[in-house]
Amino acid sequence: MLRLLIALIVIIGLWAAMAHIRRLPPAERKRLYWRLGLWGGGLGLILLVATGRAHWLFAVLGALLPLAKTAIALGLQFFPMWKQRQQQAGPTSPPSGPMDVREAMNTLGLKGDEQALTREDIIGAHRKLMQKLHPDRGGNDYLAAKVNEAKELLLKRLS
Repeated sequence: MLRLLIALIVIIGLWAAMAHIRRLPPAERKRLYWRLGLWGGGLGLILLVATGRAHWLFAVLGALLPLAKTAIALGLQFFPMWKQRQQQAGPTSPPSGPMDVREAMNTLGLKGDEQALTREDIIGAHRKLMQKLHPDRGGNDYLAAKVNEAKELLLKRLS
């Protein structure tokens, strides 16, 4: 009877945790999965050592796994040359100045005369592009910002 009660409590706890995880934004959810995986791996290694199925050094390594991110951050703090190499290798965004109407129309993929544009055309083109270019869907921040800037400029010109 006690085992059944414990199993019921565990199932309810897992159900509540899954409901909470589903409400998180994708970036936080990914970070949480990584943390849970590292902690689960570490606890699994400790369990293997406690039952005599693995050497005790594996338990020490498992206990240190959740601290790996902190260790990397400390390494970057004490060895700034690593950080400089990462910054040099990173992508650079092209210089951006104020966008003109023709560039905004090209960005949104709109053809024709700017006088013939309607609000619905601009919003429809923006939605179509943001479905592909939004950072949460695999796009990048720079392109999404350019598309938003083009939409704002054209809507401002329209009104």
